[in-house]
This record gives sequence, structure tokens and C-alpha cells, in this order.
Amino acid sequence: MKEEKVAIVTSGGGMRCAYAAGALVTLANKLGIKEPDIFVSASGSVGSMFYYLAGQYADIEKVWLRYLPSPEIVSSFPPKLRLDYVVDTILRRELPLDERMLAKTKTRWFVPVTDLDTGHTEYVTNNTWFDPYEVMRAAKAIPFLYGGTVRLGGRNFIDGDVNVNMAALIRKARKEGATKILVITNTTKLAGAMKWFIRISALFSRPMIRQLVLSDMARAEWDHLPSDVKLLVIGPSYPLPVGTFTRVRRKVAQAYQMGHDDILEKRADIEKLLA
Repeated sequence: MKEEKVAIVTSGGGMRCAYAAGALVTLANKLGIKEPDIFVSASGSVGSMFYYLAGQYADIEKVWLRYLPSPEIVSSFPPKLRLDYVVDTILRRELPLDERMLAKTKTRWFVPVTDLDTGHTEYVTNNTWFDPYEVMRAAKAIPFLYGGTVRLGGRNFIDGDVNVNMAALIRKARKEGATKILVITNTTKLAGAMKWFIRISALFSRPMIRQLVLSDMARAEWDHLPSDVKLLVIGPSYPLPVGTFTRVRRKVAQAYQMGHDDILEKRADIEKLLA
């Protein structure tokens, strides 16, 4: 019989990733799910994945409820993300990742990043080890908001979320051998103002970024899902009160709490999937 392997997949989405953060902490603390066989995570959820696999659940909560909802991190006019401050000050200095524990995890993890020279998606994994802080920086390097690229292995990378959708992340988990996949998504449609910001910014960007971003806007999130795996999708029970740039602490806390509540609401389904 085919060996069963459990995967967790989490989506990107800027401050909306507070939802996945609350869900992961609850999976660990309430359901005892701490080390899936496979974990695929994109963009804003990559940090939560690393800290989850390192067993630093309290630090996940601190990052999302105490540090990130701040004008020092995100600004709305013009939209801007102080990614270097997040990685170098909050994560590396204030709440350092236990790299030793992350290296010891039995979970095979995968992080999509976009090669800016080829436009192709590459997956950083346990086997292609780079500084995890630089992996987080590359995974979160959103075009137009970060304003730069990240060097990994002598090549330039940006946010992998511009080149993959949820279906692609699920297919990646399936390709790596997953037979049961728990999907935690905060995916919602972009607001009209954000769409116009992206389109206008794309006009003044380098051709590769323009092509990637505009293609991503036209891509369906849930196309061509694998049919030979068991899937359970956990998403917001009602519209998230946060967007990509939300910095209101109360709203971010509500999104985090919704992730917690929705996991408990689906506890029986999760236990059935993983039985």
C-alpha cells in the first residue's frame, strides 16, 4: 500500500497571513499537529511556517499581534513594506528563529521564490539550504512594495507569490508525495484600489516584473486541483477585516483569532482527514 503523507499548505497575502498564523498556533497547541510530513508555504506565511517547525508558537503570536501591526512596517500612501526592518530587527534581533531546531525538523518544507532573470518559480527546501532569514526576505519581496531583490546562491529573487497560485502550491505538495493535504488559505480578491496600484506600478517596472505581476492577476486561484489526494481547505468563516497593508492592531488580532476559531470549528474534519 502507498505510504500516506500529510502536508500543510499556507497562502501568502501580506497582513492577511495573520489568519494562517493563528491557525498554525492552534494546530500545534490544541490539536497537537506539530510536524507534518510536508509543508508548502508562500510569501507572508513563510515566517510563520519556519517558527512553527522550530516549535516557537509563542513567538508567532508575538510577531503578528505585537510587532507587525505598525506604521513602522507598512504604509498605505504610498504603499510600502519595510521588509528589511521586519527581517533584520523584528525576527533576527527581537525574536530570533531557533535555526538549530528548524534544521532538525523531519518535515520537508518548500518555499516558492521567483527567479528574476528567468521568470521561473524555484522552490527553496531543506536540501537547498540558505540562511533562513534570507529565504524569508526573498519570499516576502513583493514587487513595487519592497523595491528590491534578494540574492540566493548568486541569483536575484523576488516574492514567489507573483508566479504561483494556491492550486500550484497544492500540486507541489502532491508532487512531493502528499496523500492528505490541509490547506489554510486567506485568499480573497484584490480590492479595486490595489488592482489599479499594481497595474500602474507595472507600467514603470522592468519587463519581467510587469509580465509576472499582470499574469498573476489574471490567474485563477483554484484551477486544476489534483484529484487523487484528500483535501481539506480551511478558510475565513467570514470576510477578513484586514487587507495586505492593514496596520490596525485590533483588526490584525481579529484575523489571527479567526484563524484560531476556524481550526477549532473544523477540528473534527481535521482529525478525520489525518486519522
